Amino acid sequence: MPFLSEVLAISFGVWSRDRRLILRGLRAVVVSTALAFAAGALVAAIQGGPIHFTAFKGPLASFAISAVIGITAGLSNADDTGRRYLIGVAAAVQFAIFPVWLGAAAILGFPDGVVWTRLESFLINLITISVAAVAAYAALHLEPGRGWASPQSGRTGGKT
Repeated sequence: MPFLSEVLAISFGVWSRDRRLILRGLRAVVVSTALAFAAGALVAAIQGGPIHFTAFKGPLASFAISAVIGITAGLSNADDTGRRYLIGVAAAVQFAIFPVWLGAAAILGFPDGVVWTRLESFLINLITISVAAVAAYAALHLEPGRGWASPQSGRTGGKT
């Protein structure tokens, strides 16, 4: 799904301290955003307006939903149980609606006073999902560059 894999690449790059992965993830987010914006503009140019969709969540609701998506996406990397598709759909809705709406509004005209709120929510979604995924990696004791590890029990010497 657009955006989720890119954001998880950034998160995993942060967790594993891999600058190249972070930069590639950021570049992919920028390209996905630009393509979604262009798609919204193209549909608006072909279809016309007005834009009837107004059911955007506020910044606090966006934060809460994105936190759940980020944690779930980070945890799903551990077991590949087939739920990634559903998580991807949820994340795509959280992300993709903003650049598509902005693209359409660029063609049809921006409503008064909502553009900055939409941009703010988009950035909140990006940052929250990324940070929550890093928290999930930490909770699962993912060792950068070495895979998943069980937590230390505190015992030493290998004796039980």
